[in-house]
Amino acid sequence: MTSRFTCLWLWTRLLVGLVVILRSGGEVVFKREIYDYIVVGAGSAGSVVASRLSEDSHVTVLLVEQGGDDRGIREIAVPALAARTWSNPNITQNFYSVPRPDRFKGLKNGEVKYKRGVILGGSSSINYMAYFRGDKSDFNRWANYTGDNSWDYPHVLAYFKKLERVTSPELRSPYRGSDGPVEVTLTYPLYKVTDKLIEAFRELGYKYNKDPNSESLEGVSRAQENSDNGQRSSASRAYLHPISERPNLDVVINAKVFKIDIQSRKAKGIFVLRQEKTFYVEARKEVILSAGAIESPKLLMLSGIGPKKHLEDLNISVVADLPVGDNLQDHVIFDLVASIEKPFNMPNVIIESPWAMEEYEVLRQGPLSVAGTGACFHTSTTPITKQMDWPDLQIFFSLFVPKYKDLADTLLHYDPDVQKELSARENATYAFGFLPIVARPASRGTLRLRSSNPLDQPVIDVNFLSVQEDVDVLVRAVEICKRVIQSKTMASIGAKLADVQHPSMCSQYIFDSTDYWGCVVKGRPLSGQHLSGTCKMGSANDVTAVVDTQLRVRHIQGLRVADASIMPYVTSGNTNVPTMMVGEKAADIIKGVQLPPTIISSDDVCPIQR
Repeated sequence: MTSRFTCLWLWTRLLVGLVVILRSGGEVVFKREIYDYIVVGAGSAGSVVASRLSEDSHVTVLLVEQGGDDRGIREIAVPALAARTWSNPNITQNFYSVPRPDRFKGLKNGEVKYKRGVILGGSSSINYMAYFRGDKSDFNRWANYTGDNSWDYPHVLAYFKKLERVTSPELRSPYRGSDGPVEVTLTYPLYKVTDKLIEAFRELGYKYNKDPNSESLEGVSRAQENSDNGQRSSASRAYLHPISERPNLDVVINAKVFKIDIQSRKAKGIFVLRQEKTFYVEARKEVILSAGAIESPKLLMLSGIGPKKHLEDLNISVVADLPVGDNLQDHVIFDLVASIEKPFNMPNVIIESPWAMEEYEVLRQGPLSVAGTGACFHTSTTPITKQMDWPDLQIFFSLFVPKYKDLADTLLHYDPDVQKELSARENATYAFGFLPIVARPASRGTLRLRSSNPLDQPVIDVNFLSVQEDVDVLVRAVEICKRVIQSKTMASIGAKLADVQHPSMCSQYIFDSTDYWGCVVKGRPLSGQHLSGTCKMGSANDVTAVVDTQLRVRHIQGLRVADASIMPYVTSGNTNVPTMMVGEKAADIIKGVQLPPTIISSDDVCPIQR
């Protein structure tokens, strides 16, 4: 396939007036020669953009997705089976960062592993469904940076409320939406250890936050998930499935867009590969890239929009010299495990029991109805300043499942020696994991093309923990986790730190010392799978920006980007929901409308409790 596609691709580069091909054999692939709007990528943002634009029956919309249909796939629909999607190449595509064996000694080949959903819904079809918007200060920071108040918290709050339908009565407040397509619920309090963890944080003086998706992220809280009646509420399930018969929206799957046709600095259409055949489809008004923080910048660069020298080195004609692929950000995770003596009902004991399966099939309840996160914690580990007054640390609690050792390769991607050293902690029958996350990373990486061949994976240099500030956050997080483990609450169930000394790395330091943890967190960092920032949004005169605050690619007409790649700063929570918000806001920007800001007075009840 590769050689044949290369010939076809070269052919499209040589021809300016490419003949429009609408059929593949007897199958109609594209129903129209020209669409008003073409949306590339049916993920967390693209599904939203296509759905909202096609609400206007007078316009035609084409949504092109590289992957297949998400309907009828059990491991996508069932929350507790999310990890099984990661090893399915028909659902998930793997990417690897530039090898850094000298820095990431605990990772296989010194590489960070990335997983991207190639299916309707994108990564919203394979993630753990954690529903966190980020802190209000994240969006005020965007507004301050770009000089555009339409991106401040009151304005984006209106779009967060528009997209969600909160089903848990405990979460109802002026901050939350009740009529949107995305179902949101509190996680089912299934495992008693979750309650113990929350109690332990409160014992240490941290606040209990009834709803971190409201006034503030600060504190410990029960996790929220985007699930609907025990099933995943992905972007496709929320936005595309209900409108599958809409006549002015065409969704084409298993089709890879490999170049944008740009003539006289205007996006005219797209080149598509499907079943080893190339197609050209024209856009009457706009092309909107929603392919994610890896594929959107890659597609721009393949189309001649990117760093001039880089494109020239690959013999790609330069259309616009822009810093595409710079400003790459991700949430860095560290993995810490505690064992428990008391026999709690843990996932490895009950998740595949016959009664659990029956309960799920009949009632859509029980262990299979939740992803297993349970609770979450946010705090600031650094002194609060006027400029930075929101959490820089997020901690998830993973109810460890020793049975699924394939997770070590499918997600953790540890070096074999390190994995062997950590295996003792995984053999504990009753154990749980702390996952500290750098919520406001200062480190920045880059994404570049490997070659001018669209089938080649890009060069991803994550540059994790290159700024000491990020390392310090994780080291302080380890101390917080240890204090929780040593609390009276956790001592009552026999909690102990399960991590052990690494003979293969950091052995020059005393185990459990500050220097030891500083070495270990730098040696085996994990990705939060939240890549963002590679098509950075900024003001019209910001030379470091790729798109303006209307999400238009600078110097190019008829081309926008709407996904996580536009974030100037990654949000301090999970990125799936903010990305859907970007999709909602992008659709209104294109329509030329804007929701009024949501202003909530200080008299409203604050959900943070002691």
